[in-house]
Amino acid sequence: MADVRWITSDSDLPTDRQYVLIAYREDNGLLRHSAGLTYSIDRGLNANLLEAHLQTVISEAQTLADFEKIDTVYVSVPNKVIHQSERGAS
Repeated sequence: MADVRWITSDSDLPTDRQYVLIAYREDNGLLRHSAGLTYSIDRGLNANLLEAHLQTVISEAQTLADFEKIDTVYVSVPNKVIHQSERGAS
């Protein structure tokens, strides 16, 4: 199964190999590009659902990475966003 690594910015992505990126963007989606694949997670997503949605996307990204023979999924969702969703759930 593909490794999951958390990064602080897109500049931390490798330039020498393909990758799957999960990023916090304007909408939900999947984009194929020359460097691999990018899943986007909607910034407007309800804070109570963010963590569950992120875990689902990570699982899907790992499955797709394995199928595409990509060894790493990079997650570029700020920790601050995850912690806000945890506070919002209480």
